Amino acid sequence: MKSIFLILFTTVFSSFSNAQIQYKFNHFTTDDGLPTNSIYCITENNNGEIILGTDNGLTFFNGNNFKTLNVKDGLINPYIVWVSVDEKGVIWFINYGEKLQKYENNKIQNTTIFSEYYTQIIETKDKFFLYTLQNRYANKCYTYNEVSKSDWKVTKSKNFKIPKKIAPPILVQNKKEIQVLNNHLIYNKYKVPIPNEVKFVHKVVFTKNDVWVLEENFLFSIDFNGVILKKIKLPQSLSVNPIYKNDFIVDPQNNCWLSIQSKGLFILKNNNWDSISENLGLNTTENINFLYCDRKGKIWIATNENGLFCIPNTLIMAFRFKNKENYFNGFAHSKDKKSLFVSSKFRLYSYKNDTLNLLQNSSLEIKIGNYNKVPILYLPINEPIHWDTKLQLLKVTGKILLKNEKDKHYVFTGNSSINISIKGKYDCKSINSKIEKKEKIKQIILHQNEYYFNNSEKINIRTFDDHFIYKKRDLKFKIKGYIEDFIFIKDTMWIAANNSVYRVYKEKIIDRITQINNVNIDVIHKIKPIGEAVYLCANNGLFKISSNGNLVLNKYNFLPNNDVYNVALFNNELLVATKDGLGKINNLLLQKKSDKPIFDVFYYDSKIKKLEIPSYQNLVKIKLAIQNYNSPKNQIIQYKINTTEWTNSQSTTVDFQSLSYGKNTLIFRVKDVNSDWATNKIRINRAFPFYLKWWFILVVNILVVGLIYFIYRHQIAKIKRNKQQEIITNNKVAELRQSALSAMMNPHFVFNSLNAIQYFVNSNQKEKSSEHLGKLARLVRLFLSHASEPFISLEDEIKRLKIYLELEKVRFNNFDFNFNIHDKIDINQIKIPNMIVQPFIENAILHGVSHLKENDGKIDLNFRLKKEVLTIEIIDNGYGITHTNPKMSTPNNASHISKGIVIINERMEILQQSYPEKVFIIKQQDAFPDAIRKGHKVIIVVTILQ
Repeated sequence: MKSIFLILFTTVFSSFSNAQIQYKFNHFTTDDGLPTNSIYCITENNNGEIILGTDNGLTFFNGNNFKTLNVKDGLINPYIVWVSVDEKGVIWFINYGEKLQKYENNKIQNTTIFSEYYTQIIETKDKFFLYTLQNRYANKCYTYNEVSKSDWKVTKSKNFKIPKKIAPPILVQNKKEIQVLNNHLIYNKYKVPIPNEVKFVHKVVFTKNDVWVLEENFLFSIDFNGVILKKIKLPQSLSVNPIYKNDFIVDPQNNCWLSIQSKGLFILKNNNWDSISENLGLNTTENINFLYCDRKGKIWIATNENGLFCIPNTLIMAFRFKNKENYFNGFAHSKDKKSLFVSSKFRLYSYKNDTLNLLQNSSLEIKIGNYNKVPILYLPINEPIHWDTKLQLLKVTGKILLKNEKDKHYVFTGNSSINISIKGKYDCKSINSKIEKKEKIKQIILHQNEYYFNNSEKINIRTFDDHFIYKKRDLKFKIKGYIEDFIFIKDTMWIAANNSVYRVYKEKIIDRITQINNVNIDVIHKIKPIGEAVYLCANNGLFKISSNGNLVLNKYNFLPNNDVYNVALFNNELLVATKDGLGKINNLLLQKKSDKPIFDVFYYDSKIKKLEIPSYQNLVKIKLAIQNYNSPKNQIIQYKINTTEWTNSQSTTVDFQSLSYGKNTLIFRVKDVNSDWATNKIRINRAFPFYLKWWFILVVNILVVGLIYFIYRHQIAKIKRNKQQEIITNNKVAELRQSALSAMMNPHFVFNSLNAIQYFVNSNQKEKSSEHLGKLARLVRLFLSHASEPFISLEDEIKRLKIYLELEKVRFNNFDFNFNIHDKIDINQIKIPNMIVQPFIENAILHGVSHLKENDGKIDLNFRLKKEVLTIEIIDNGYGITHTNPKMSTPNNASHISKGIVIINERMEILQQSYPEKVFIIKQQDAFPDAIRKGHKVIIVVTILQ
């Protein structure tokens, strides 16, 4: 859609200037979604949706999108030449098929009414008239059918002779017949005489104040008494060509619009027909097929090959000068308030009585404004200050008039100095700034007898005399960024900077405005208070801030261009200076909000309020059908799911991914920038998957509870079994300890030791008997003190073993023993299982070295530590347990030995079960396999327990 201005050529010029007054209009073509650029008729349904008859189907337009029905949807022929909507909302249309068709309940249906030769429909509340005028001038008649709405039967069908006064079969307004009886027009309560000058009536329009009558050669305005108020000659007689089409409408502003085939489109202004076809981009020979004024007052124009045009309101206009610059930037009210001075970059204009007249050209940029209600033209040239009696304004050389004292003028020149002009003379004194920093002053404002200077970086207060400019003080607040403009409104300072407006009160920032009506403000050129409203002139439009409601004006709804530099209110018209034209808007249009859009929510092609979707569906595409003819490009769409924040959407189609299971509330809202929100709520219920349904959760909970109960019972049983096993193990360990103690305290050993003591006593060897008895006592004490301990330090074990070996050596007196302890072993810290070494030493003595006659027996005990594993070796040089002593008749007896070893092995197995990750092993083998006396080696491997 192209949003531009429709140009009406109106001569409003000084000696060399032609201004073009332009109406705002929108243009739609196939690029915007039309099925074709040839449109033959326009109407609207009961919901305000525009309906178009085209040569490629029946088209519906909601302001955002076009939707077209064609042959695949049930049309007999896609060439639609007329469309009408009855009071029930049924759409009737004529195409080049055999039967009249209708669109009802979203379905195209055929009727029994023959319509092949007809091109138009006239409808009243109880009848249809199908007719054609194509042969009315050639044969002085036309064909028509009159159809009753009660039974849909044709009541009349004939070639009807043209009556004396009217061209169509019947005159109708708002589906009510305008009767022509006894040379009177009868409509509602009115009975208006037809003036004699009216010869042949084509169309009649009743308004509040008068009656418009379109005649063959003239347009008449008559009062309700039949008195002619106006008689305007038509651009061309309506009967020049018998096949020519024409159309005539009157808009809510009482503007008359007339189209004549091969002549063009006209609007009646000041009793003259102004041609506007060329400004639509059309040649006068290109056909305009239809004119339509909808219920909101918008003018719709159907063309033959150039698409669809819409003029939203004739109260929205702009001035442009052809082939000249249109960069407007300033306003100044005249002294008598009867006119307004308007400036562009290089021209000065006067605006009065809806006309814009050029007053003066300039080769350099000019600026205008008011000082104490006096209009001022600021000139860049060196010229004395004087009142121009012809232009009726004060001409000043410089940028800003700061002070006017009788014949003394203080003018800011635009750099950093102020010129003093005395008695209007240009030869003046210059006041320089005392501030050393180089700067360019952008703006100076006098407020409460203080001069506020803006150098674009900051605002401070300065003063000046006839000699210098002095800095008085900086303001307490700081604003980073480029300061475009500032003003005082009462005691509040408004500052434009950083795409925002800051409001400052008592030198404290109290507010920052970045958006108006959900639209971000861009760079602000000027802040302009008018009445109770404040206007922000920005490069993305004009923003109005008011207690009665904020407004956004831009090129999509009111303005010729988005880059706005100034604004003024004059004679209840808002004039907007833009970079490409001077906008003119009737202020009444700005006193109310625009109509809020109407929209429905669709899922695929179905309108919805509720929606059920399966659990496996992750994507939901929702489409909004929005009816908005205000300014679709100013349309704002937002949505939220459940309690989330509002999200903006740039499209009318919204995709929702992975909605929550269960009930979801989707809220959509749509607005024009200047309307209230239109809201629509839908509910989407996404089915729960089976694993989230109540019965599945119940079953799972039952299974989980059952499993927990089973595990609990199993663990309880296991604990009980472990407890029982622990009791059994403890009992077994106690028994083994007792057995080990019994094995260690061998009765033969005790008996023999006592015999040895007795021998020493009897032989009067007191010292030996005392020593032997002490050792035996210490050994018994060591046995008994550690009997209840599962582990014993290696130091105590070695002490115990040494005493035992010393006692046994005294007994047998045929062997030696030796302890080899690795240097890295800390015998104080290392603990080993109790009572696991002594039985093997006893075994080595009794069955290894005790029978050696050579008296060369030897027992070695080796202790090695590798990481946490301790290896103990017990080696004797006897004949071995399973080998025969050649000097003995029988093998060694190992019955006692086997009992001790079995006890030790059982204890090691219990330790291995208690500490499965540790190592507890006993190995037995020959010490010297290749010798006659093979000896015996016992290897005990235990893991050191902390």
